[in-house]
Amino acid sequence: MRHRTLSRILSSALQGALVVSAGCGVNVSSFDSPVCVAGDYALSVEGLNPAIPVDYLEFRNVPTATGGTTVVLSSRGTKCSTAPSRPICDASYASAMPTTGFYQRCFDGCDAGALVATRGGEVIVVDSKAKLDSFLAPYDTSQEALFAALTTGQYISCTDKSRGAVKAVDDGYEVVTTTGSGCGTSDPVKQHVLFVDRNGQVTERDSYLLKAGTPGCVIGRRPAGLRSPRGGMASSVGHYFADNARLESASVKAFRVLRAELLAHGAPPLLLRHAHRSAQDEIRHTRVTRRLARRYGVRAQPPSVQPQPLRSLEALAIENAAEGCVRETFGALLGRWQAARAADPAVRRAMIRIARDETRHAALSWQVASWAASRLSAAACERVAAAQRQAVETLRRELSIEQEQSIREAAGLPSPVEALALLAQLEQRLWQPEQRCA
Repeated sequence: MRHRTLSRILSSALQGALVVSAGCGVNVSSFDSPVCVAGDYALSVEGLNPAIPVDYLEFRNVPTATGGTTVVLSSRGTKCSTAPSRPICDASYASAMPTTGFYQRCFDGCDAGALVATRGGEVIVVDSKAKLDSFLAPYDTSQEALFAALTTGQYISCTDKSRGAVKAVDDGYEVVTTTGSGCGTSDPVKQHVLFVDRNGQVTERDSYLLKAGTPGCVIGRRPAGLRSPRGGMASSVGHYFADNARLESASVKAFRVLRAELLAHGAPPLLLRHAHRSAQDEIRHTRVTRRLARRYGVRAQPPSVQPQPLRSLEALAIENAAEGCVRETFGALLGRWQAARAADPAVRRAMIRIARDETRHAALSWQVASWAASRLSAAACERVAAAQRQAVETLRRELSIEQEQSIREAAGLPSPVEALALLAQLEQRLWQPEQRCA
């Protein structure tokens, strides 16, 4: 499909143009906030009472396969203070640094954590759930329950009780945690209520939807392996644009991967040039949305993308159908809407250019689809079409979620009713079975 043709369709859909609300979650008024240090980011070791007392105890960040550095997040006591030989104990401590953790979690990148302690001349490394239980059980303080909850890989906020809290109950503790980024229904922000018994066993009692997908997550092609942002996204205009910048930056990687895979599968030079130009566009979009985030007091963080192996032509076509022919196409239409309706003139100016570029990117998606379909079997083409239909339904669920009014007004986002009306226009004009991206 040519760029001009798609542009006319989007303009017509814009002219042609219910509400699912998220839950409030558990009432946390009776819960206590975690005890934290390190700029209210990491749990404190205060409140941890090992089964056998120790001279020194630290909570340490452990590097993972995706990077990171070794950092002592919290500590208490004096290392090797009762050791028969302090130099020998210090040497043992230096050589016993953990390489794994008793938990690992991945949001925007991955992190892991371990406890390290000294008792006399002994150095103790707690880098697994079994070692944590042996070290702390019985779990008889709120802080110990929080450390047990970390082993689930879920996030515990130090500043927001709805996303991190604890209270004593019969036979143990209840701990509030969260998972997800809220960018799409495949990664909603969910609140979890965990129960930690005296032995450290963790079970989930309840979970609640705090935030589902938002329309802002559909602009830009997302690469395979894109990780969720750490701890989810806060609800503010600045964080909205910071997440847009993260996604725009991820789109740079997505188009570079697309070009490499098109080259490997023998695509014509025109598609390769368009993919390269699209990556360059996304670099500019990243700069623009980062400036918008800073305008609202937030600094955008870079995306974290797990490298993926070269994919088959069918796998490429399936991703292209969902990310390009559905999400990126709707993103181009959404950008036009924002360019006309954002309360902030800086946003309107930015979206005029972004929407024009995204329309060209969406047209590339349809061109890639047509080229790939000519090389795939009938069965593979049907699987691509099924992926496109599923992507439309996923997008429909995301667009049913109400965005916060301050974000909607500043960014010019449609209400759920308006967003679903835009979606219906594209369904009529582009996503009928005879017009599928295959």
